[in-house]
Amino acid sequence: MDWLVVLASIAGGLCHYNTKKLLGKKPRGGHINWLVQRKRARSELFLNIVIALISAKFFVPPLIESFALHPSFGPAIAFIIGYSGIRLLPAIEKKINNALDKVTKI
Repeated sequence: MDWLVVLASIAGGLCHYNTKKLLGKKPRGGHINWLVQRKRARSELFLNIVIALISAKFFVPPLIESFALHPSFGPAIAFIIGYSGIRLLPAIEKKINNALDKVTKI
């Protein structure tokens, strides 16, 4: 069941990229173009996998236990965590960069 939860979380993170940065009404393509054309694509994919592994081990099981849910809800919860985790990455990265800039200025 853990591998299914990890895959659902990765899928949730990848769903965000098809709707991101569209010019006009024409989409630029799917995940293949994202993997080939984006500069930070591999690092974002790596972060997506890290979020999936962390959520599968530390977030999903406690949520299932605390709300007394059936284990089949695990992939759905992981999908939501993966989707929201990838959407929050730019904000988290900006805060880390600002904190590092303050430290390096001192």
